[in-house]
Amino acid sequence: VHDVIPLTHPECQRAGTVALFEAKMRRVRTHADLIVYNSADTRAQTERVMGDWGPVPQGIVAHLGTSLSVPDPQALPEALPPTEPYFITVGTIEPRKNHELLLDLWEDLGADAPVLLICGSRGWNNDAVFARLDAMAAGGRVREVSGLTDPALAALIEGAQAMLFPSLAEGFGLPAVESLMLGTPVICSNLETFREVLTDNAVYIDDSGYDLWKSVLVNWAEQPRVTRQVIGFVGPSWDEHFKAVLRLI
Repeated sequence: VHDVIPLTHPECQRAGTVALFEAKMRRVRTHADLIVYNSADTRAQTERVMGDWGPVPQGIVAHLGTSLSVPDPQALPEALPPTEPYFITVGTIEPRKNHELLLDLWEDLGADAPVLLICGSRGWNNDAVFARLDAMAAGGRVREVSGLTDPALAALIEGAQAMLFPSLAEGFGLPAVESLMLGTPVICSNLETFREVLTDNAVYIDDSGYDLWKSVLVNWAEQPRVTRQVIGFVGPSWDEHFKAVLRLI
């Protein structure tokens, strides 16, 4: 189980998907002998939901392994990466990822804002955000990027001032892990999952911390990237994942 976000945040889902997801999770509760969770927070959220339906199967937490792509700047399209300092966010453009916060911040920062690269395909239930993106000038301070290969995306992440992850909910947060592995710092929302997986290797900002988001972005945009380079972060491995799972079988 990667998450139960469709049940904890149904307002962020596509129409008609919540009931289908609940039916799947009810089958998991009924038939599973063991549930493997990608994080302790996912386990806690899932067991809280399932506990309302009846006895909960045995569970184990095994963080997802990370197979990092080798960055390839040559795989980037023309005009990327930007020639000036930039921030990046990675993920489907859907309500849970909270792109609205980033667009508000960049609107406040105005012409002096650094470049923001929003990398990901468009999702669902996000017409207001899509309209704001469509209204932005090509080559402006906010740029929407999609269709990159994994090596190209890794190159953009590696060169960014920071990865921005203002999510409302996450089961694991793989792009944040990959960012730290590439040496790029992470600024993210203050979620239990992030705290668990990223530990003290990220900057956490509460939902109410709009002004703090703004001040950190301004400060970090003005500093050379090398001053905040992440050194020596090792993400969880698939060997560790399967050792945790298979010893119970």
